[in-house]
Amino acid sequence: MKEPRFYWKDRSFYLDGQPFRIYSGAIHYFRSFPEKWRELLQKLKDAGFNTVETYCAWNLHERQKGEFDFSGRLDLERFLSIADELGLYAIVRPGPYICAEWEFGGFPAWLLADESIRFRTTDPTLCAAIERYMDELAPRIAKHQITHGGNVLMVAAENEYGSFGSDHDYMEWSARILEERGIDVPVFTSDGSRRMFLSGGHAGNRLCCLDFGLKGEITEQFYAALEAVQPDAPRMNMEHWIGNFDRWGIPQKPYDAEIVAREVEQNLALGASFNMYMFHGGTNFGFYNGAISFHDHPNDPRKTTYYPETTSYDYGAPLTEWGECTPKYFAIQRVMERHLGKQLPRPQPVPVQSIGDVRLERVGGLFENLDRIGTRYRSNQLSSMEHFGQDYGYILYRKKIEGIIDPKHLIFGTVHDRMHVYFNGIHRATISRNDEKQYVECADWLTEGGTLDLLVENMGRLRSLPELLLGDRKGILDYVYVSASCRQFLTDWEIWTLPMENLERLASTADDGNDLPAFYRGYFHAAEQTDCFIHPDGFSKGFITVNGFNLGRYWKIGPQFSLYLPGALLKEENEIVIFDEEPTNAPALRILDTHELNRNEQ
Repeated sequence: MKEPRFYWKDRSFYLDGQPFRIYSGAIHYFRSFPEKWRELLQKLKDAGFNTVETYCAWNLHERQKGEFDFSGRLDLERFLSIADELGLYAIVRPGPYICAEWEFGGFPAWLLADESIRFRTTDPTLCAAIERYMDELAPRIAKHQITHGGNVLMVAAENEYGSFGSDHDYMEWSARILEERGIDVPVFTSDGSRRMFLSGGHAGNRLCCLDFGLKGEITEQFYAALEAVQPDAPRMNMEHWIGNFDRWGIPQKPYDAEIVAREVEQNLALGASFNMYMFHGGTNFGFYNGAISFHDHPNDPRKTTYYPETTSYDYGAPLTEWGECTPKYFAIQRVMERHLGKQLPRPQPVPVQSIGDVRLERVGGLFENLDRIGTRYRSNQLSSMEHFGQDYGYILYRKKIEGIIDPKHLIFGTVHDRMHVYFNGIHRATISRNDEKQYVECADWLTEGGTLDLLVENMGRLRSLPELLLGDRKGILDYVYVSASCRQFLTDWEIWTLPMENLERLASTADDGNDLPAFYRGYFHAAEQTDCFIHPDGFSKGFITVNGFNLGRYWKIGPQFSLYLPGALLKEENEIVIFDEEPTNAPALRILDTHELNRNEQ
């Protein structure tokens, strides 16, 4: 029998019969633009690495059920081909669940319309959807395997499942659906370095890999659990964490470049292979930032706090969002130079441009444009945005108040994630899902014949931990009731789904001086397609589009205070649209050559 080109045995990897070590860096093709891929991959190689690793995002490739997209920024095969041209091998992690601090861990939102689905299980409805997706995705990976003349060395089954559950039937199925669709290179699993995680997350006798980092050092003990569970496995640190993701409102402490360099050196001395997570973090464009919940209530182990993540996925990586080399890059490169015994190329700086101030005009209010940019429904009961076929953006619930006498409190059931309360066009309250107080006092303003508006934002679906089992639906999930001399549910609602994707339909409306959400538009000239950064001075919270492309969210609480604008999006004359949830008296915007992430990377 002919020996496979790439395999593992006796605690080592082998390539064409010779011992081989993997020096990999994570670059997610969907978090950047195709115009950047060659530059990013070349810098990975210039750092002394021989492999690139990437996830695949199901919710981008099949945003609508049965409609698949592998074009442009989602062209996985082009990404793999460019890596191959540069002499880089590849590791692909197709999911279906990827985590990756990505919206809903990669699951598409349309699955949430079925409230019976249990995620990351052998739920028949879920498995059928995954198999249809893998019918499209797996053959695109298979043709690029090293066994077929390509560069893909390994393919992952699921991701870090041991941190979620221990259903070995599910993990065995997750690996088998890949192998049945042409994946004949090693299929592997990846889990945390505790024995509990490895025991729960493995898929039979397939390769187990580890995820760990941010420890200040790497020693033999980090591989002890792997060697207990799978003694024959090579030491493979599939996610060597060298930074971290940002959450809104929480400044991130940088992870020192020299500490990272020392960890790389220690991994090399231990004979390990590794994949650096992240080598280039990139950007959560649009509404695709994820969210996480933490059990940070010491007196109640069941209670969690919801934390949405930022648009930037900078991650403290060696390469910035726009591909610039940081001091961390050069510290790692110096270690690899000593290890490889050769000098490596020093990449050139990435050009950026400053365009300056952009004049903006108020286009019109959200409420006046509901029927132009949204879809209207009528429902006796409240339901999630997924119930109405919506995945991302905002949803508005409107109710005409009738027959209520002496109201005291307006009380909300489950709000996901952040809601503005208006009555007769006046802002009355803002409620977030973390707030202890899920009601408002309304005795002096909730009057007969008035109009109640509830605008809810999907700030990012949870992408990990037990809450993922049932899925994280958005909007008002159950009820609103009024407390008067008795309690009464409010029924008979008008509902608008607002994915914020057809803003070309916006109509200008008069500036009525109220405090309702509004859109602002401006135009600017760009002499070249060079990267730059938008600073939304004077705005509070919302999102920005340029030439119809949603760059992502901004929020004045930080720690991110500007948005990356890829040069690939620019034309000679450009349109910018800003949606802001809160009133602004002096809308101002600057496009500069500096990015403000409230982080001083070392």
